[in-house]
Amino acid sequence: MNNWTRWQTPQKHNMPAELAPWLTATGSLTRRLEKHNQHDFSVQLLGNSSMRPLPDECLHLSIPTSQMAYQREVRLMDGDRANVYARTVIPLATFNAMKHRFNKLGTRPLAEVLFTDPTVQRGPIEIALLSEGQWLYEMAVLDEDYRPEVLWARRSKFYLSGKVLLVNEIFLPTLLG
Repeated sequence: MNNWTRWQTPQKHNMPAELAPWLTATGSLTRRLEKHNQHDFSVQLLGNSSMRPLPDECLHLSIPTSQMAYQREVRLMDGDRANVYARTVIPLATFNAMKHRFNKLGTRPLAEVLFTDPTVQRGPIEIALLSEGQWLYEMAVLDEDYRPEVLWARRSKFYLSGKVLLVNEIFLPTLLG
């Protein structure tokens, strides 16, 4: 599998018009999904553990490729249908400084940490087009019964009290389907 993803600055001409507002919105994706969903919004926890991030994530977070990080993977649900696969990478320095905030999340959205703390800052959003064989694509469709030709994704760094973490969000075709 190819671990490298080509992330770029969002430009309206290089993304689908119907998905552009989702890819470029700087507010809480959770709040937006709660308004958009036809059924109850929920977070399905797929896993959280320490593991090595992808090489491009290490580069983006300025951590060595040999360093472990805390990773949380979830699916953001509309009833029993997943609309977004999200993967958060938290460098150990950030995790160790704020363990209490991350360990208690469970099936609660990360937005409860990121968008309720007025000191949190969000870095620029980057977007990417994922295709079969790329690690994030494969993880996003792992529990799905379809394999679209491509998936759109976005990522951005967040800073909590000066400590960094990376949030990847992959939009599934069911979001607009």
